[in-house]
Amino acid sequence: MSVADGLVRDGSVPGDRASSPGSAPIPRGLRGLGSGMGKKERWNGRFWFLTMLAIGLAGGCGDAPAPKGPSEGHKSIRLALGTVVTISTWGLEPTREEAAVERAFAEIERIEAMMSPNRSESELSRINDAPRGQWLQASPELVDLLGRALEIQRLSGGAFHPGLLPLVRLWGFSREPAPREPPSPESIDRWRRLADSGDGILIDAAAGRVQLTNAAFGLDLGAIAKGYAIDQAVAVLRREGVDNAIVSGGGDLRLIGAKGREPWVIGLRHPREEGGVIRVSRLSGDRAMMTSGDYERFFMHAGVRFHHILDPATGYPSVSGVISVSVQATDSTLGDALSTAIFVLGRERGIRLLEHFPGCEALIIEEGMKIWQSAGFVAAPHLTESIGVTD
Repeated sequence: MSVADGLVRDGSVPGDRASSPGSAPIPRGLRGLGSGMGKKERWNGRFWFLTMLAIGLAGGCGDAPAPKGPSEGHKSIRLALGTVVTISTWGLEPTREEAAVERAFAEIERIEAMMSPNRSESELSRINDAPRGQWLQASPELVDLLGRALEIQRLSGGAFHPGLLPLVRLWGFSREPAPREPPSPESIDRWRRLADSGDGILIDAAAGRVQLTNAAFGLDLGAIAKGYAIDQAVAVLRREGVDNAIVSGGGDLRLIGAKGREPWVIGLRHPREEGGVIRVSRLSGDRAMMTSGDYERFFMHAGVRFHHILDPATGYPSVSGVISVSVQATDSTLGDALSTAIFVLGRERGIRLLEHFPGCEALIIEEGMKIWQSAGFVAAPHLTESIGVTD
């Protein structure tokens, strides 16, 4: 069995998310960077199937066995970012590949240790725990990423927001046991009144300072930091001389190079058919692909699907009519944030946001399986017989 021909997005089996009855809980300690974590991968024939993290798959936290040969693909799997992270390479001598991958995983761990709101010792938690209205010194790396997040917040009219930690915790999407009903309307109203009372996040890039000004807000970079961690892991691989690789975390990925003489093949999960594939992308070079969907973490209550992608304007899960957004971008950091913003904005406003980012393309799926695909989004309808997908 060779390294992954591609990746299939699958979030239908809940993990640390709010979930349907009978789901397997995520192990404690795998809380990751924030609300956007919690998926897993499984190998299935010629594809990677990306599903929610379950204890039975993890088995352990070490690398999965992989064939070792200079012309073969190598695959390493570890638990990180609150999910299963896979680094697949092609055409490297084993010793060189192992050293490069080890350094890439170390970089992912470094970023998680800095940016997780669920680790009490992280830099993000230090800022969140400080009194509101107080300037705090922050690392240039965190200030820069927060600056990017705030710019997307501005361009999206607030649809993307890096400060929703109190709201996420109110909904309970990252706690155990997973919620089975929404918070009370009164608690959401209290959060909205507090959120409406003033801005939440200030940065002073020149001085390297961050300030939280409103108790309604706390930093949760889960919708951008996972993409950033993937980008940084790819940067490490390149410095180590790796030319052909995929780094994926919970389904979001960035690829470089190719799989030998062939492109990487990436399948996009059908949002309403478990294990189904709705589009297939064949990509090579340097490209990121990130997806946000209402099937990733959700629970059903009174016949209504409550998912984890929250609308800052209402305090409730987004009801824009979108059920899945995939973004192909120049880097995972941008693609991660854009997929969330477009999901909340809805198709028409999301398309207008996309126009601000040359080189980014999107596939938007709305309720009723209505699909809009930008002209430059590389994907074709999935034909099972041509790909050889097996169960």
